[in-house]
This record gives sequence, structure tokens and C-alpha cells, in this order.
Amino acid sequence: MSAPAISPEEGRLKSKIFWRLIAPLTFLIFLSSLDRSNIAIAALEMNAEIGLSPEMYGRGAGLFFFAGYILLQYPHTAILRRIHARRWVVATVVFWGSVATAMAFIQTPDQFYVLRFLLGVAEGGFAPGATYLATLWMPKRFRASAVGGTMLAVPISQVIGAPLSGWLMTLPLEIAGLGGWRLMMFVEGAATVLCGLAAWFVFVDRIQDARWLSPDEKAFAAAEIEKDAKERPPEGGSLAFLADLRFWAATAMWFCLLAGALGMMFWMAQVVKQIVGGDPFQVGLITALPWIGVGAGMLLNAWHSDLTGERYWHLAGAALLGGAAMLAAFLIPPGWHTVVLLLLAGLGLGGAQSAFWPIPISLLTRETTGAGITVVNMVGNTAGLIMTPLIGVIRQQTGDFGAPVYLLTGVTVLAALLALALRAAPAPKAAV
Repeated sequence: MSAPAISPEEGRLKSKIFWRLIAPLTFLIFLSSLDRSNIAIAALEMNAEIGLSPEMYGRGAGLFFFAGYILLQYPHTAILRRIHARRWVVATVVFWGSVATAMAFIQTPDQFYVLRFLLGVAEGGFAPGATYLATLWMPKRFRASAVGGTMLAVPISQVIGAPLSGWLMTLPLEIAGLGGWRLMMFVEGAATVLCGLAAWFVFVDRIQDARWLSPDEKAFAAAEIEKDAKERPPEGGSLAFLADLRFWAATAMWFCLLAGALGMMFWMAQVVKQIVGGDPFQVGLITALPWIGVGAGMLLNAWHSDLTGERYWHLAGAALLGGAAMLAAFLIPPGWHTVVLLLLAGLGLGGAQSAFWPIPISLLTRETTGAGITVVNMVGNTAGLIMTPLIGVIRQQTGDFGAPVYLLTGVTVLAALLALALRAAPAPKAAV
């Protein structure tokens, strides 16, 4: 069954909120993804220079997701609700930008570990906080597109960021005595600090504060969001959702989906370097290809999911496509079709992620949305803490990427099975 068509007035409201709130949030998430993942390109030179083995690199990449990123997401979101959007955005972005800039000066593995942990502390609440802000501004039936729009920042950061990082590393230029991978880290981190300061003049705290909305548009948006809140499950205490097995099934899906995406994010550049060689810029260009598929999958699947109002089959079908294409790309001898399969793998992974967030949000009340989103992200991001170092250990012991590919394919297929099981599960009962 198709969702009701939107009126011209609703379309204009959606467009305004997208360009004035969702698009700036998406750009900042782009920077956060770039600052956490640029070590994938830097590793082509950095690992040898500061003495990182594959296992040590995997451990450092995973430290981002340790207590700093995972356990501090809830405090971050609680602070957001207390101090409102503008102060929270500026503080978190300037903090992580400063840590990302400091990465340019590391000399030892221990310094790499410390700054990766601190980067996780700095970024810990930004992605779930941005998702929470999107849900506060967007009516229910626009949320897959809105949240999918913010999530689109991650593949964009790889499509643009990987070649950009590689290009910066090849520049015959030094700033403050820094060149190569250190120059890249410094430039990208400093750009984040400047954007964080500029955010003060972009964001507002509430719909009522938005000068770019008319009084009628403010009233309509507030009424639609209030209407959506009344359709959510009944209250049963601020943490009642933790007793809902459907919520935990959705959380497990997010773990599986992130495992596939993060495995590709932190290891793809080294796989490409091993197979085809080339300088950092050339490796960055090839590494960007699967992320084009991720971005396209997010856009297309979010659009069609919103159009039909269906979420579960959109997630399951996309995840199965991603897992099958990922496995085929590894098993079939290299050729032009490998690029097509990698694009299809990205298309599936991105499509599954874009259909995901409306599922757990539909199980939460207005009062528990912030806490619920935070729990999903905390548990889901343990994929980075577990999978990223695990791939490093397996890579060092086996000498190839065969076992990691089978592992990542398996968890992606598991996400599809969980979606279908959740679709068939009975709705949660009201608290008594």
C-alpha cells in the first residue's frame, strides 16, 4: 500500500527543513566520517613510519569505538537535550576537529591509540544526536529520507574523502613542517574546527526559532510531529523499551549492518593497494567506487521506502544483495565485473542502512526516542570495536582477506534474516 501523496505545502516545508537543517547536519557528519576514516588512506604511509603492524592498526582503528564513542553516546544526547542544538553542535565539532588535527603530530603507536580513543570521546554523541534532531523536525513519513540524508554523509565522505586524502598526501607541500599523511591530517582536522565555529550562525534550537519558516509552516510541522507522537507505543517508563525483544532485534540488525560498512571503511584501501598498487591518490580513487554504490542505495531505497511506507522488505532485500555481491566479488577472478560487484555490494549495504532507522523509532515514544537511538548506536557501534581489530588479527595471521570477507558477508545476511523475523513478530503489548 502506498503512502498518501504530499501536498505542495508539505513539499515546500520538507524542502526548507532539508536545506536549512538536514543538509548542514549531513555536511558535519561528512566531516566526522572523514576525520575518523582518513587513517585508512594515511595507513599506506603512516603504519611503516610509526611502526604499526596490521594487528596494531586494527586495534587503533577499533579504539575509536571503545568507551569514548560507545559509552559516552548517552551523556552526549542528554547534554544535547539540556543545552539545545546550537551549543551542542559547536562544542562537539570543535572538540573532535581539534583532536583530528593533533593526529598530524603523532610519533608512536601509543600516541595513535590515545588520540583514536579521544576522537571517539569527541564524536561519541554527534551521529545519534543528529539523528535525534532530524526526528524532532521531520514528520514521520519523511523520516527515512531525512535520516537517510544524514547517513548519506558517510558514503560521500568516502567517495570524496578517499581521493582527497590521497591527493593531499601526494602534494609536494609542507605546512608547519608537515607533509604527506601528516599534512592531510592537519588540513582536514583544521577545516572541521572552522566549520564547527561557523555552525553557531547556521543552527537554531527549536522549530519556533526558525526565521526561515513562516508561522503557518511552524504550526503545521509542530502539529504533525505531535500527531506522530500520539501514534507511538504507549508509555511504560523511560526505559520500558529495553524490555521489548523487537527493539533488541532491531539493535542487532544495526550491529550487523555497521559491521559490513566499517569493515569496508577501514580496510578497503589496503586491499586495493595489495591488488592493484599505485600511489595514495590512485588507491583513493579506486577505494571510492563501492561508496558510490552505498550512496545510490541510500537515496533510492529511502525514496522507495517512504513512497510505499514499507521498511522490512526494503532492508532485507538490500542486505541480501549486499552480502551476495560482496562474496561474489571475492570468489570470482578479478576483472571489470569486480567493479560492478563492488558497486552492487555498496548499493545493498547503503540501501539497507537507509531503511533501518524508521524501524526502531516506530517502537519508541517521544520521551524515549533520544535514549533509544543512543542505545541502538551504542550497541551497533560495538561492530567497530569488535570487527575492526578482529579483521586485523585475522589478516596478520592468514596473510589475506578471505576469512574477513566470509565473516562480513555472514553478518550482512544475518541482518536480512533479523528484518524478516521482526516483520513477522507480534507488536509489543502496552504496559500495565
